[in-house]
Amino acid sequence: MLDKFSYYRYNKNIMKLSVDFGAPLKILGLNRGLQAVKAAGFDGIDFSFKEEAGKALLFAENWEEQAHTVRRALDQAGLICAQTHAPIGFSVQDKICPKEIEFARLIRCLFFSAILGAKTVVVHAVTDVKPIDFIPHNLRFYKTLEPYAKQAGVKIAVENLYNFDKKYHRFEGVLETGEKLSSFLQKLRSPQFVACVDTGHALLTGTPPEKMLAAMNKNLVQSLHVHDNDGVDDLHALPYTGVLCWEGILSALKTMGFDGTLTLEIMYFLEKFSEEQMPIALALAGQVGEKMKAFLAKKV
Repeated sequence: MLDKFSYYRYNKNIMKLSVDFGAPLKILGLNRGLQAVKAAGFDGIDFSFKEEAGKALLFAENWEEQAHTVRRALDQAGLICAQTHAPIGFSVQDKICPKEIEFARLIRCLFFSAILGAKTVVVHAVTDVKPIDFIPHNLRFYKTLEPYAKQAGVKIAVENLYNFDKKYHRFEGVLETGEKLSSFLQKLRSPQFVACVDTGHALLTGTPPEKMLAAMNKNLVQSLHVHDNDGVDDLHALPYTGVLCWEGILSALKTMGFDGTLTLEIMYFLEKFSEEQMPIALALAGQVGEKMKAFLAKKV
């Protein structure tokens, strides 16, 4: 009889629950963090290279050794790496060239992710370009990454994003609707690219996430960033603690037939807790995730 870990490995259509690992890694360290995630009922993690702890492993000279260390720890904990998140902040000033350090780090991230067993890597578009240049610049950006993603055996997930106007406290959408994100992916003309729908970003940029999901095809939506906010700031809060309509979002996922991984990207929620409190916070998050999974599994 297969244990739960093997069961998920061999049954790809079983919905899995994962959580952003940035805060647990920072506060508890690798092994204790994974143990706490497992004890909270999660099936896996979204390994984040956005924060310093993850970047330190990626940027190390012995990065391959570091990647295998993380993979062994995942296997020992009985967890999967559902997806990863590449470093953020790639700018229009950075050259789209494999020999340049910032771009080379994105390429390295693809191979690091493959060692972890991730099938999807979320890579942010270059957002600080002029609107007229956004599409051609980002098509070149992603297409330059494509052969490396193929070689690593991972897919690149393109996310709905924003530019933040500090003066007016305004979130200006980037690929902020289902139509825009789908259109951009179609222009890439490759199965190597999929969509990551971020629920919190959608609301802040004027498109309720349930509406965004309703406009998209199941085959494109292969990654999720699930979190809540107050409609004012990008809080990455625990679902059901803000203003998002979770019944509508889950209904849209159910209608779509989404059967991928439900990933809670709740790093700002988790990072508020101490070393002693982290397992309790993760357990609460796990319960919320199971509630969402139960809604999606419920027959009409």
